[in-house]
This record gives sequence, structure tokens and C-alpha cells, in this order.
Amino acid sequence: MLLLSPAGSPESLRAALQSGADGVYFGGAAFNARRGAANFDENAMLKALDACRLYGARSFITMNTLLTDRELPAALAYARFLYEAGADALIVQDLGLIHLLQRELPDFSLHASTQLGVCDIPGARLMQELGLKCAVLAREVGLDGIRAIHAAVDIPLEAFAHGALCMSFSGACLLSSMAGERSGNRGTCAQPCRKRMALSRKPGPEDYALSLSDLCMLEHLDDLASAGVCWLKLEGRMKRPEYVTAVTAAYRAALDGANAKELATHKQRLLALFDRGGGKTGYFYGDHAITGCVAEATPAAALLRELAQSYAGENRRQPISLHLTLRLGEPARLKITAAGRASVSVEGPAPERAEKPQSAARYLEQLRKLGDTPFIAASCTGEIDEDAYLPVRSLNELRRRACEALIEALRLRRKAPQAQPAENLVPAPRNEPTQILALVRNEAQARAAAAAGAEMVALEASLQAEAALNALQDLRGPARLLLALPTAAPQGKETARLEGLLHSGLVDGAVAANIGQALMTEGLALRIAGTQLNAFNTESVHSLKSMGFAEVMLSVELTKAQMRDILAVDYASGISAYGRAQLMQLFHCPRKEARGCGGCTGVGDYLEDEAGRRFPLSSVKGADGCLVRLLNCLPTDITDYLAQLPRPGLVLLAFYEEEPSEVSRLIARAKAALAGEAVEPPANATRGHWSRAVE
Repeated sequence: MLLLSPAGSPESLRAALQSGADGVYFGGAAFNARRGAANFDENAMLKALDACRLYGARSFITMNTLLTDRELPAALAYARFLYEAGADALIVQDLGLIHLLQRELPDFSLHASTQLGVCDIPGARLMQELGLKCAVLAREVGLDGIRAIHAAVDIPLEAFAHGALCMSFSGACLLSSMAGERSGNRGTCAQPCRKRMALSRKPGPEDYALSLSDLCMLEHLDDLASAGVCWLKLEGRMKRPEYVTAVTAAYRAALDGANAKELATHKQRLLALFDRGGGKTGYFYGDHAITGCVAEATPAAALLRELAQSYAGENRRQPISLHLTLRLGEPARLKITAAGRASVSVEGPAPERAEKPQSAARYLEQLRKLGDTPFIAASCTGEIDEDAYLPVRSLNELRRRACEALIEALRLRRKAPQAQPAENLVPAPRNEPTQILALVRNEAQARAAAAAGAEMVALEASLQAEAALNALQDLRGPARLLLALPTAAPQGKETARLEGLLHSGLVDGAVAANIGQALMTEGLALRIAGTQLNAFNTESVHSLKSMGFAEVMLSVELTKAQMRDILAVDYASGISAYGRAQLMQLFHCPRKEARGCGGCTGVGDYLEDEAGRRFPLSSVKGADGCLVRLLNCLPTDITDYLAQLPRPGLVLLAFYEEEPSEVSRLIARAKAALAGEAVEPPANATRGHWSRAVE
């Protein structure tokens, strides 16, 4: 396994390199999911990339945010800069950006960000088919799941081994976005999950129902290696350089074979620097996470000084091989090699005939004096005539020039291909009427939706779904019956159950909520990309359409203007007009942790914050346990605004606890709005991001 360390600043980059990282991931001033870090401007980025090359470390640059249509040109230009500057790979989330990069920079390595939610074999296989070179797995994938994925696909797998865990699946969270207009998908998460919240009551001083314990796999790296993990990733781009030094050194020692006592010392030092829950094994061995954890970061000044000195001191020198050739009548030659990376040769003046012969050992000893260069002599050999003489100053000059040439050879600069002409996205009028997609929890809601004229009814995929679908077969014809898939079901029994339902003949199609479901749903008559797939720009809609989705639901984080930009170039896009936004999908259940599972009906509980807002918890039981959704405190309702948008292909209405009569009323209201009628504004709802753009 290779070690991948975080760097949120030039100091942290130095700390990672000095401490033995095989690769470092970091971001520029924009387009990355840690915009609050110091990050790297273009000059700093060039220096950082050169430093990585010198140390023999890979450089992975984060461009892992969602982008609007108007941001894509600047993002593409920045990617061209990174390509020419010598970055090894980009970590990306936005499907539109992936599409553009593969067209413009086809040999630039792209890695699937963890926020793409790769958690199963279909997801990893799709990344491979799309040409990505590595998949950063969702943190919720256990060791058995990793083994299954590794056995089924050839794409290298990267897994987080240490640091913060997000309560929401793979960081796919809308809580900060809906509560404060700061989006985790856009790199500005305000971390409301780390603030006080309690289960079904007002929170007290010790209530942190969404603040999850940190991850620590320091003592379990053999298990990760045997499961098929290629890159071992450490979280911490927002943390100080001293922390980066300590965490990199700890995992470097573990990979290099440190004993249990040494690892215990490293772990103790890590917890002294930053402790949130003592460091658990997360989801690798099942659910071993806990909530209620508050960060404690008050390290002793002496420890900080020690760590600062370790990364700020003399550079860790890179081993090189030197070979000197001194032959009478020939130019002096010095060849130096950084093993496996670069080799250079320089020539100098021909040696003179010595009046008094010099030993070869004397010349080689002098060559080894590499001074303030970044190198150290791993070997030094020569082919030296006994009577050859070269002045020390000439030998030193030869060595200086050779070292400079090697530094330049290690620096990677390349020319980006010529920019391709923009694809001609011609507005295509939609002749078919807009259809209503009703997302429902139960059979009663489904029947009410179909009776009210919803053209599509999607039933959530609970354990009761098969029986409900059998009972609802009479709806097919007037309405199309779909299966609404969960945001994620990490590789396991649930994956097989969902595949069985999809291909049982009981449904006309499916609403996908995870990227792997693009392959899982192949062969169905109707495939819809749900809002969780984050279609944020025209290119991402185009990309999803090319995967076979007939309709693509736009992200709920888009404003009216941004939706107009996409709907103006019709790719059969749909919008969410009503429903409680799914803020999180949880794999660790706050209700189970507090009370156990007895008596749980999947509804009724909520999380309350300090402002008194109540966010419902909605559990869906599956083959591997429950998937718990945290819903917004209010439904989003823009039904009365529909006339202000170009006509979409689909309008989504999502129902939670609404009674069948309310389902009927809301569908009738949406049909009236689509017919151009004025409808009443909502009484108790939010407008979402209709006029509030997220940062």
C-alpha cells in the first residue's frame, strides 16, 4: 500500500513530504472541497508540484466540487494549468467536469472523489468504464465490501484510514446548504453536524447527535492491504502542519513494520494532538462508530515544538547514485541517477596527466559532499585512470551542474493539447407534456398518486417493497411503476436484493440515487437519474444521459437562474418541486444508539437543533440493516413558481408522512401550475435555493 497525506498549506505539504508520504493531495484557491484551508495559489502550486517530484511523491490535486455552467470554463482552464505544471492526477466529483476533461486532456489521470459515492461493484466498474484511474471509496464500505469490489474490477482502490468521518454517506450532505447556504458539495461546509443536536428533544450541553467519532486504522493496516486497498488516505487538509507530520509519520512507521509498542506511542501522540472519540474503526468491521464526540485539540507546547522542528529542519534528502568517468584524452563525465525516476550526465574539461597520481577514493570522497543539495549519495562509483588529474574546483563544478540538471529533469512540465471546439448544444424544444413523478413510501400514497394523475409513481426500496409492488401491479398502464433506490447500499446482501427487485418484472424502471446504479439499472425500460446524482450543469446532464438515463433530475442546490441555464438546452431535465430534501443518509442510527431498535416504525423521531428546528428521521429497512435519512425541517415547495422556468421533462413531488388526501391535493396543485393556472403559495415550506445561491 502507498501512503497519501493531506496538505492544506505549503507548510503542511513540507510536513507530509518530510515525514515519508508516497503521495500528497491538496487544492488550489478554488474548485476544491476545502476552500477554508490556506491552499495554494498558482506560484505556490508550481513550487508544491516541483517539491513532490523532487521527493518522489505523487501529487493529487483536488478539483472535487460541483460546478455551475458559468464556472466550467474557468475550471477547465485551471485544469490545463495543472496539467502543464506536472500534477499527477485530479480528484474530481462533477460528472460534467469529468466529461470535459476527458475530451480536452485525455491523458490526464482522473480519480473519483469519495463524494461520487462509489460503494459497490457497479460503481467501481462504472468508474473504470469512464476511464478514471482510481476510485476513492465511500468511508461506509466495509472490508468485505472492499474485497468484493477489488476481486471484480481492475481499477485501483483508495480508502480513508484516519481522520474525520462525516455522519452522512460519503460526505453527500445538504444540511449546511439548506441551513446556512454553505454547501459541502461546493467546498464551504459550515459543519452544523458538529453542533448540538438531540434525539426528539431540545439539545442539552452534552448532546451532539450527529458528531461522529474519528477514524483510526493504524493497527489494522494488514487488513486493508489484504482487502485490496492500493492508496491509504489520511484526512486532515484543515489541520495544522504538526498534525500532518504526526499522522504521516505514524502511518509511515506502521507501513514500514513498526511493532505494537511503537504504534501505541504513535497513536498516543496523535490523540494528544487531536482527539474526537478516541479513534475508532468506523465501518470497516461493521458499525463501530459513536456519536456525541467533541473535538479536543489542546496539545502541549513541547509536543508542537518537537513536531514543528521535525518538518521545518533539514530537508529529507533523496538518495542518488553517482558515477564518475576520468579518462585521459576524454571529457570528464559525471552521471547521477535518482532510481526509477531520472538520470542525467554532464561533461567537463578533460583531466590532465597527474604529476603525482591521485587515488580514485579521493575523487569519490569529494563527490559525496553534496552540501545543500536535496540529495544524498546512496552509491558513488568511478572509472578513473590512475594518472588522471582533475582539480577539485572542476570536480565541484561538475557535481553542481549535474545536480541542477537532475533537479530540472525531475521537474515535470508538459504541453496541454490544443483546446477542442465547444460542443454545439442546440436548444431542443420539448413537444411532450411535462410528467409528474411521485416518490412515495407506501401503497396508500402510491394509489393516491396514481389516482390523482401522476404519470410515474416511484416506491422506495424497503424490505416491504416486493409485497407492495405485487399489490400495485394494477396501476401499471395508466402510470408507470418505478423503484426509488437508496442513496447508497454498500456492497453486500442489500446490493443483491436491489438487483433482484429491479429485474423482477414488477417495475417499469427505477430512480437512481447513486452513480453505481447507472449500471445496476441497465436493461430497464425507464431509468431516471435522481437529485442525489447532483446534475449541477449542462455537461453533467449530458454525461448522465450518455449513461442511458432517459430523464435527469437537477440538483436541489441550484437557483432559478442556474436551472434556467440548463433547461434552456434541453436534455430531458427534471426539477424537484415539492418534498422534504434528504439532507443526509445515515449508516449510523442515532435512535438505535440512544434507545435501541425496539418499537421503531421508521418514522416519528427527529433531531432538534439549538434553534428549535426539527429534522425528521426516516428509516428504510434493508437486507443489511436500516438506512436512515435525515430530512429537512420543512418541505421545499416551488410548485407555484413553475411557470417561471422553461418547461421541464419531469416534476418531482416527494412524499414523507403526507396522508393520501394530501398527496392527491399536492399533485392536483402541481398539474394546475403546469397548465398555467395560478396556484396558492405554500403555507409552511421553504423555497430552498430558488433565490439563494450556495457558496
